[in-house]
Amino acid sequence: MTLAELLVATAITTAVAGAALAAVMPLQQGFAAQPEAAGLVQRIRVVSELFASDVRRASLVLPLRIGDVANDIVNGAFYRSDVVTLVTDSVDALASGLMTPTRSTTYHLKQDGEGVWQLMQYDGRASDQPAVEDVIALRFEYFGDGEPPLVVTAPHGDIRVTYGPVPPQPAVDSPNDSWGAGENCTIANDAGAQVSRLRNLGTGIVSIGEAMLTDGPWCPDAGHAFRFDADLLRIRRVRVTVRLQAARPFRGLAGTVFAKAGSAGDPARFVPDETVSLELAPRNINVAR
Repeated sequence: MTLAELLVATAITTAVAGAALAAVMPLQQGFAAQPEAAGLVQRIRVVSELFASDVRRASLVLPLRIGDVANDIVNGAFYRSDVVTLVTDSVDALASGLMTPTRSTTYHLKQDGEGVWQLMQYDGRASDQPAVEDVIALRFEYFGDGEPPLVVTAPHGDIRVTYGPVPPQPAVDSPNDSWGAGENCTIANDAGAQVSRLRNLGTGIVSIGEAMLTDGPWCPDAGHAFRFDADLLRIRRVRVTVRLQAARPFRGLAGTVFAKAGSAGDPARFVPDETVSLELAPRNINVAR
């Protein structure tokens, strides 16, 4: 083989090898992103199952954090759009001042020491543990009964309400709160007639925002260390909106696709953020008694 033929063969081999590499490299990068994309889908599933399970078991939904550590009520905060506490104790006992929460789960976001955002689960005591990593946005919206609670007196004298705590008889003053005889945080005594303290917001399910959930009346009353806005007893549905991201090597520049920048320079490695919205109804909230 002459030198010229050797040079031609080498050039052809180099060209073929280069073409093969050019075809294979994008495939390899795409294959590298597939497990991360699958992991993101799995984390979405975990987040959905966590919220679905805990919201549906809740007897009371609070838009704040309660417990032994960083209690929002102690700090004078009664609404945070990115925090929710799901209580499973008797709502009647809580609203009547007979007890304070003993079983609750709070969800909130926290950034760890390495800068990774995490969805946290707090049990109201000492345990505040990460549940899912790379959850970067969390928002809760509330929808509830537009009509105020209605008091119904049975023929034999028993009092019932459509929702909320049952008030005492009109001539009875409960020692557990500062309300008058026949009253509680949702029901007032108007010359012997028991009427709702809550406003009529319309028929059906309506949106209940921050203003409605921070202006009282307070259950059990404004003097209790644990207290909550009586309009929280209206809640029938919770909308949870959550955004998750892939790990840093699979995110590009911050923008529409990525809320937080990563280190990926090749679009073949991109795994876009995912936003999920869930509509959940707490099954344990008693809507008719």
